Amino acid sequence: MSLAPASWPWLLRHELRLVWRGLGVGTHRAAFALVAFLWLVYHVALALIVAVTGWPTLTPGLFVLAGFLVWFVCTLMLSQAISLSVGVFFERGDLDLLLASPIAPRNVFLVRGLAVAVSVVAIYALLLAPIADVGLFTGEVALIAIYPALCATGLLVTAIGMAMTIALVRLLGARRARIAAQIVGAFVGAALFLAIQAGNLVAPGRTTAWILAAYGAARGGGWLAHDSLLWLPLNALLGKPLALVVLSAAGVGAFAIVVNALARRFLAGTQESVTTPVRPREERPVRFRGGLWRTVMVKEWKLIGRDPQVIARTLLQSIYLLPLVFVWMRRDAPQAALAPTMVLLAATLASGLVWLTVAAEDAPELLASAPVDRSLLRRAKLAAGLAPVWLIMLPLALVLVVVSPRAAAAFVPCVVGATISAGSLQLAFPRTGRRRDLRRRGKGHPIAGVFELVSMLGWTVTTWLLLEAPAFAPVPAVAAIGAPLVAWRWGRRQREEFTGA
Repeated sequence: MSLAPASWPWLLRHELRLVWRGLGVGTHRAAFALVAFLWLVYHVALALIVAVTGWPTLTPGLFVLAGFLVWFVCTLMLSQAISLSVGVFFERGDLDLLLASPIAPRNVFLVRGLAVAVSVVAIYALLLAPIADVGLFTGEVALIAIYPALCATGLLVTAIGMAMTIALVRLLGARRARIAAQIVGAFVGAALFLAIQAGNLVAPGRTTAWILAAYGAARGGGWLAHDSLLWLPLNALLGKPLALVVLSAAGVGAFAIVVNALARRFLAGTQESVTTPVRPREERPVRFRGGLWRTVMVKEWKLIGRDPQVIARTLLQSIYLLPLVFVWMRRDAPQAALAPTMVLLAATLASGLVWLTVAAEDAPELLASAPVDRSLLRRAKLAAGLAPVWLIMLPLALVLVVVSPRAAAAFVPCVVGATISAGSLQLAFPRTGRRRDLRRRGKGHPIAGVFELVSMLGWTVTTWLLLEAPAFAPVPAVAAIGAPLVAWRWGRRQREEFTGA
């Protein structure tokens, strides 16, 4: 079909094509074929279950639970919308070119917003579409409203995400807004999680009282009843006409306002931020102190601190740790379940930071030609990636020393071992990459990914066995320690090619 050049459908086709290519369909056809097959199996399995048992009845308790689940998904969608808005406005680098072309600016922002909305709802559409399809053929025709409700929710969430990004641009300027938007997205994604975990921070009796109060509010016209405005998104998904109309109007209206009105403010804020002259700072002489170790570590920490993606991911994982810290402070806390979880999180964070210090080096050729010891340079980079993780884990270890010294004796060495192993694996198989590829760092070398998984699981299981069955702890510890040693031997040639050592 031929589309008029410079029209919004023409631009949207191009934008969706970029999204499709970004998914890697051309290079992972077998994986996408498997996903399509499993999606069809999901349809068939759901149809068989409904044919045997029928559709479940939503009791007041299940209704409230489903409503909170929908709101949790909405917070995740909003966090993703903010992150994607930052990407299409700042990281793509083609917005200035499009706005200088003979394309209406409104069409540019309309298409960018629609692309963000499609990306936000895609995974949830795959999960909920079979429910709508099966409902259509089993008498629950109202469930077909899942499709328009998802579209309206995507537009509304995208409008809020774009508006928050634009507000940050107006408040902070285009340069600082990119970092702030990543941090806000991390907090939004974790907000409801922290609210759900509030029950773990109070006495069990108070939690029971809260649950009983929620059940009471869900009955007899209470503020949690099924017709409450709080459950508007869930009622729209269930096909309630009024809720669907209100949600659709809110989504389309908010999206139109953002595209037509706030887009101009975004342009004005960006131009003002870019054209505002920067005040010259007083030149200070650069002094190198403390030798190679200090120089390398300070340099790596500065680069990490300037990376909004790393800051957002680190903050997000740190936020998720907060409920576990408060749970640990209770004497009756299940240390055998919490300590291994913390070890796994620490190893994951260390793997990402060391990957940044090694693979995302901006000048590897310069370092390779520098008159310094290669092994000393590698150790300095490893320490630069591990030190922030140890700093985050230090308060947790101190809390655990007070609460349970025996658990602390198992937790501390396992955290140190797991983080060093994760960092060593990144040194064993160094791969040149870009900082924006942090989330996809495991796709560069499948063997390294296997070794990393074995080591992380080995340290996690070792921590658990040290608390529950110490006699069996050496078995997974051998795998946890052996994986990086074998990987170091295996990746010798790749290290020589990477560093020139």
